[in-house]
Amino acid sequence: MRIFDEEFDMQSYIKKRLLEIDNLESRRVFTSVVEGLFLELHGEIAAEYKGLEQRVFEEVPMPVEGPAIVTNIIDRRLYDVTDDFLLPMRPEDMRPHQVDAEALLTSLNEKSPFFLYTVFLQADHLEACQFDRPERKFRGVIKTRHSEYTAQFHVRRNLAYRRQIEDLYRIFHLNYLPWRSVCAPYLYKLFDVYIDGIENWNAQEIIEEAVIDFEEYAPAIRYHQVPLWNLETVAIRTSTYPEPCVDKINYEHRIFRHKFQEDARYLVTNSDVSVANIRWTKGDLLITCPLEDPVTWEMYQCNPQAKREYSNRLMGNAKQASFADTLMGVFRQPIKTKLELSRLIQACGYERDLTFAGVELVANFPDKETYIVDDFIRDELRTGTWETAMRLDFQPADYDFYLNRDIMSFLVGVVQRHFPEYECCGRLV
Repeated sequence: MRIFDEEFDMQSYIKKRLLEIDNLESRRVFTSVVEGLFLELHGEIAAEYKGLEQRVFEEVPMPVEGPAIVTNIIDRRLYDVTDDFLLPMRPEDMRPHQVDAEALLTSLNEKSPFFLYTVFLQADHLEACQFDRPERKFRGVIKTRHSEYTAQFHVRRNLAYRRQIEDLYRIFHLNYLPWRSVCAPYLYKLFDVYIDGIENWNAQEIIEEAVIDFEEYAPAIRYHQVPLWNLETVAIRTSTYPEPCVDKINYEHRIFRHKFQEDARYLVTNSDVSVANIRWTKGDLLITCPLEDPVTWEMYQCNPQAKREYSNRLMGNAKQASFADTLMGVFRQPIKTKLELSRLIQACGYERDLTFAGVELVANFPDKETYIVDDFIRDELRTGTWETAMRLDFQPADYDFYLNRDIMSFLVGVVQRHFPEYECCGRLV
């Protein structure tokens, strides 16, 4: 048990108490005694307690987990290219999008939609679902250097970035790591804009701007938005000549620890190599595969979080470590009570946004407010179909925060991994 809370500042507490002493001589004696003895004693006790706590943690092996993934979104014009923490998910997003006039003409002649650009809808999940209707047409104007043309547009969900999350699932398995659901709410609010047709279009003109009337959604539309994450693509070559394994089939490739950035985590991403094993030994990376010559390994470098300011909230899937959760992970203890379920949700780190309010098993839950963040996992073994729904209730700190239901979807996804026998859904109360 802690003597003081982690947030407790002894020096500030002493200064406040000191101001309450009116007698100057008593204040001088109090200062001399406290600063000379008590504060030093407090520091020694805190150091000893921290050392004891660390030794207890080290007695229990930490369960193997993948790196924490952080996502965000930013206006392309505000992105700092020297940022060594968050990088664009697609480097080509940093270049202004140019419309291919020839491809546009071909598309119009074939009467097929032509992709224009991607927009971000800064709105609640339910409103985004209403916006996601390709059959709805929006009117707008195509501007060229000399003319303006009336045009018709529609929007579709952008799935390109979410496919990168799906590929990350494959990469986790390649690195023999258990999957951790990624909290990436911004990716679910990206929409691709398509041109359906342009009235009296002159094929010789070059599009300079497209102005679209998104009607009631116009206040929530954001342009030039670039999704970010803390994964950086790097290439590192095998440090020594590969050593043959005892199976006479595979070779062990070693990469020395000095080639890696301190505090960063790494994921091998090579899809063209049949990797038999990946393990870390004293900071060195050992990769077992059939290739007998040194290989340049493609990797994701998972950058540790840096103290930087961003215009939008950082969204991550890191867990708040606790001794109880460590024990549960080591001994594979299932969640059986509401208190344990509450602890699981709190460990996700979004308690300041959503407070877990309760759970109930219901026959069905037709008006769903959440989506499945891991909908790409199709190889999960189940016994039959869902017959019962687990409804999780959350109370938001700010009912107007547009990411409430997206964060709730992530939390529900974490719970779903522990309760595959139920269809887990969320509700704001």
